[in-house]
Amino acid sequence: MGRRSTELNTIGLVVNPAAGKDIRRLVAHGSVFGNREKVNYTIRILLGFDQITTAPIKLIYMPDPYELIETVIDEVGKSLKNIEFEKAPITVFGDEADTTHFAQYISKKPNVSALVVLGGDGTNRLVAKYSRKIPLFSISAGTNNVFADNIEPTICGMALGYFINGWVKKDQVLERKKILRIFQENIEKGIALVDVVLLDKKEIGARAVWDSSLVKLVVVTQTDSMKTGLSTIVDRVIKISSQDPYGGYVFPNRSGRMVGVAIAPGLVQKIGIGEWGYLQENQSIPINHTDGIIALDGERELPVRSGEKWTVLLDRNGPVKANINQIMEKVR
Repeated sequence: MGRRSTELNTIGLVVNPAAGKDIRRLVAHGSVFGNREKVNYTIRILLGFDQITTAPIKLIYMPDPYELIETVIDEVGKSLKNIEFEKAPITVFGDEADTTHFAQYISKKPNVSALVVLGGDGTNRLVAKYSRKIPLFSISAGTNNVFADNIEPTICGMALGYFINGWVKKDQVLERKKILRIFQENIEKGIALVDVVLLDKKEIGARAVWDSSLVKLVVVTQTDSMKTGLSTIVDRVIKISSQDPYGGYVFPNRSGRMVGVAIAPGLVQKIGIGEWGYLQENQSIPINHTDGIIALDGERELPVRSGEKWTVLLDRNGPVKANINQIMEKVR
């Protein structure tokens, strides 16, 4: 290849085999995003990239029990002339800990120019906790995703190639995203990229959320009228872009104005709008509830018990994300 492998620019790759398979496929009409489709998406990303990039790169990928990337290599590896594959030396178990361990590993590697993430907002949340300044190229796998982009994978690969080539200015195509930080007694317990939701439920159970009657509070970094999910509750009263310096919140109330909300594909529910408002940078909102569950980006994560003090804070210094549409506009 002309240069030693250790000198190559590096790209990280996360393909989450669990994405697109949660209970919303049973209780709503979300499509199943199977492993074969993930392989197809990855092939299209890499073919798009390989035909644009002008220099060889090393691609370090997250291993998984299904060997998705090994399948990609078997099918198209010989035609990818500019990509040297390397499997990250981590033990995998087929759960979200794999993504966390890979993100921790790749964040410590030198010369990592970008991280490609094929998964949902939950997968991106796990990566974003450690990605720091590494730009994320996030492609949606599944439903109810706001942070991850729902675009053709080939275009993502091409945009990645233009970016790695240096054909676009970083300050014109990279965006620092907002996050929500969750604290218990001033100890951080987690982050969310899109929404934090308090549920009137004692047990976590199935992690995905589909029953809006359980929702007691929704806090968001952004809203999108063209998406489904719990963040659309706030969208019915406030419009917030991903680049606005503020977030927002709603306390649902059955005696308030009733609005229809698309909780999941094909699942529209009525919910009453109670108190609502904006959340400014570094502003916190308390979570006051006897017993409940906090969901992060649509997935139930944290149990809340009576007497505990929980807060949600808006932080504008979240992960760096590539604006793929902007990259493609700049290389016209």
